[in-house]
Amino acid sequence: MAQISSYPSLTPQLGDKLLGSNSIDASGSPVSGNPTAQFTLTSVKTLVDQQLIEQLSTSKTGTYSPPRDNVGEIMIFGAADVGTTASSAQYTALTGTVTFNTIGTYSIRQYYYGASGAATNLPYLLFKTIKNGTTQVDPTTTARWYAGASTNRLPICIETSVNVTDVGDYYNFWSCSPTDGAVATLNPQLAGGFGTDVPCAQLIILKLV
Repeated sequence: MAQISSYPSLTPQLGDKLLGSNSIDASGSPVSGNPTAQFTLTSVKTLVDQQLIEQLSTSKTGTYSPPRDNVGEIMIFGAADVGTTASSAQYTALTGTVTFNTIGTYSIRQYYYGASGAATNLPYLLFKTIKNGTTQVDPTTTARWYAGASTNRLPICIETSVNVTDVGDYYNFWSCSPTDGAVATLNPQLAGGFGTDVPCAQLIILKLV
């Protein structure tokens, strides 16, 4: 084979092809042996042009008190179901479960507003994401802060990227306020008339499309 530098330089067209290794198939599963394959520049452009599009959003407007233990419980965000079995993702309010009905890459975004029951406390919160009832996704997230006043709020953002390869995979989101720290709650942030108040907990699911 001639050296690449000996070939002519041309302006690429979308129908032109590139050589590469096929390491992941269309379902997101590894390909054995990483066989050599060809890819059109059109397909590469389509891949690069993908954007995260919101699939669902649900939030809790009231105050929530996580369990005072190291066991925790599933977070219930909104009180109403969001999405259907035909949606890419759907939220079931009764169980606080997000079920994925379409394979692909998703961004799971959790937003919380931590609060203390009293000033000068060191409130403590823990969060974890559980897949299919058993498997923890990403490390546990911790939030521990000095509460200068009981009206102060600590914004907590947890972003997780997941590659869904099996239709029906489901996720739950757990929280607790451990006993080795001061009691912590999730409270909405009052906006003082500047639009709607900020919910104490919000869940947003986006898909790369």
